[in-house]
Amino acid sequence: MYLTIEVDDVDSVYTELKRKVWKIKIDIRDEPWGDRHFAIQDPNGIGIDIVKYSPQE
Repeated sequence: MYLTIEVDDVDSVYTELKRKVWKIKIDIRDEPWGDRHFAIQDPNGIGIDIVKYSPQE
């Protein structure tokens, strides 16, 4: 199960979590449809997807 959280600046959130030595489960990446995201996992095993959505053209 994943909880998705939309943010305005996914790169700054990624950088901040890396700086705090948070384990990244899915490294930051751009999807073919334009979204940019990465994922972490909370202590209970729930995946958290941090994403910047891109409008569809």
